[in-house]
Amino acid sequence: MRVTETRPTVYRFGGFELQTGSGELRKRGVRIRLQGQPLQILVLLLEHAGELVTREQIQNKLWDPGTYVDYDNAINSAMRKLREALGDDSGDPQFIETFARRGYRFIGDLDAPSRTAPTPRKSRKGLVAGVCSAILVLAVAAAGWWLLRQRLETKGAPRTPAPLNAASGWESTPSLSPDGNQVAYSWSQGSNLVAHIYLKLIGEGNPVQLTADPKSDEGPAWSPDGHTIAFFRDLNSDRGIYVIPALGGAERQIAEGRFFGRKMAWSPDGRFLAVSERQPAQTIEASLSLISVANGDRFVLTKPLNAKTADSDPVFSPDGHRLLFTRYSGLMHADLYLLDLAAGYRTLGDPQLLRQESGAIDGATWTANGSEVIYALGEGATGKYRLMRIRAQAGSQPEWLTFTGEGNFWPAIAPHGNRLVYTLDLEDADILQVQPGRPPRSFVSTTRTEYNPQYSPDGRRVAFSSDRSGLQQVWVCDARGGDAVQLTRFEWGASGTPRWSPDGHWIAFDHQEMGGGWRIYVMASDGGLVRRLTQDEGDSVIPSWSADGKWIYYSNNQTGRLEVWKRASQGGGQGVQVTHNGGWAAFESHDGHSLYYEKYLVPGLWLLPLGSGEERKVLESVAYRNFVIEDEGIYYMPAPAADGGTTVRFHSFATGQDKELARVSDVYSGLAVSPDRKTILFSYRARAGSNVMVVDGFR
Repeated sequence: MRVTETRPTVYRFGGFELQTGSGELRKRGVRIRLQGQPLQILVLLLEHAGELVTREQIQNKLWDPGTYVDYDNAINSAMRKLREALGDDSGDPQFIETFARRGYRFIGDLDAPSRTAPTPRKSRKGLVAGVCSAILVLAVAAAGWWLLRQRLETKGAPRTPAPLNAASGWESTPSLSPDGNQVAYSWSQGSNLVAHIYLKLIGEGNPVQLTADPKSDEGPAWSPDGHTIAFFRDLNSDRGIYVIPALGGAERQIAEGRFFGRKMAWSPDGRFLAVSERQPAQTIEASLSLISVANGDRFVLTKPLNAKTADSDPVFSPDGHRLLFTRYSGLMHADLYLLDLAAGYRTLGDPQLLRQESGAIDGATWTANGSEVIYALGEGATGKYRLMRIRAQAGSQPEWLTFTGEGNFWPAIAPHGNRLVYTLDLEDADILQVQPGRPPRSFVSTTRTEYNPQYSPDGRRVAFSSDRSGLQQVWVCDARGGDAVQLTRFEWGASGTPRWSPDGHWIAFDHQEMGGGWRIYVMASDGGLVRRLTQDEGDSVIPSWSADGKWIYYSNNQTGRLEVWKRASQGGGQGVQVTHNGGWAAFESHDGHSLYYEKYLVPGLWLLPLGSGEERKVLESVAYRNFVIEDEGIYYMPAPAADGGTTVRFHSFATGQDKELARVSDVYSGLAVSPDRKTILFSYRARAGSNVMVVDGFR
């Protein structure tokens, strides 16, 4: 009986060749990494070349019916990876045309598809030739492995990361001296939240304190000659840039302004400092400038794309011809850009995208030879920051520096010395229980992070956020802190800020989707149905319910500033903007007449009448998202003092007076009060701190 063989199809277009049988995509013979969903979409588009392939067709191709996925964001992410592999620009496409909210069409010049023929039976002579060919292939493979091993020995296999100082407190924003032998970093010790700049030789010996001002200092940067260190200092409302001799001595202020980010960079000739700065009227938007070290003159380098973006944390390439920086475009979302520079640091054209990411970036630096970039990426898929390595060429794919683990920020590399330094986060947050007149005791405690608790309306359960399963999810436990059950089971993205509906049947929460955006979701409190509520532009975070359960409030930055919005809890309709002078972390009063809310990075708590009237400030200070509105008053925590301590207070509506209920320290995010007012829950840092880590032999 003759067996009919299914022969795979070969597609050729624009120098590319795709073999559907093996799933290999090559460009002029060089294999391009493309797998999974992006590959399936490419095959689908090629099968229907010249035709519109709808998003519904793609959805049906990639997922079985009944599968729960955030289809829109998953398809967008897969398309982004496909375009990166093809080097295709959605704004000026060569291969794939986009039809907004409808689908895509392959428009490239496609050769007639061919099918590979079945492999014929080989003769004895052909078999001998095949064996010789196989030996040749093995020899080439062995040579390739030797070259790969040499590359790994040169580029990788560094020693195990070791702490620079292994001290308690917060060590951060390290910077290596030009010879790679010393580290400058900021350090706040113990309960003192004021950071100073320290220097330490790598190896034995104690750190040397360089600054001692009552204000905090951070972001040290070595001058190219190693003689001077620049740093940021917090002032009353702005920040200052100062320089100080590396051997110690008198400080000199270079400039003062609304400087953004935590790092600055010296130009290779030592004449300028590249910084990020906001103009007086800006709330989010920030641009990069050069500041003359000699006289403080400023020269603008970049202009943000729009009012929702901020350019930050610049780093000059070793040859001074390019500037690497991070462009923030939302909460916990940033991309890497490169700006070409001419003589005198004049810009050559607009910044070019190096890497579009799906999370936050906290620090980036060049390798010593200027061919690659190391950056700290905080992905929702892990809930932790990882150090990534990528070639400094558009379209390159990053790889994780696995030997550094997770929880890493602010990498730095010296021009000499083959050393990498970075900050390792040591933070762990748990939930404590306070009953007036009794000392705090543990409520929920693990080696991971638990925060943002809230009681159910009947007081029998508590919802909270935790990354104990490896990814930040919504959990529920009983009123004693036991029988914890995981509710959300997203495979990507962080989920947090759970809020119960007034009837206790639903929980609203925010979730970071693939692609970096944050949306509000609603799910059944028994762990059943999950649905996305918001699809607004920008990021939507920190939900809460109206007193009657008909609306869900949330904070969104689509106007260029975080404001409180609301949307019908059943879905449908458009979001309605509620505040217009800034707002987030909002709760409606129990009678439904007023809205209480914080403003991002602005001290205090505000009240806005929901009928008519102007907002007014009701509390001068509130620790990060730590307040609860009840019928009789406000439970809250003021911002921590310099020693990290604060109190749980009750502000009475009847008397306008405050009453201290408990003293606490190292508070984190989230305050909850039981319906009977007998128990208070809050999150605190069970372990707090960070260490500067050193990796020798890094290339």
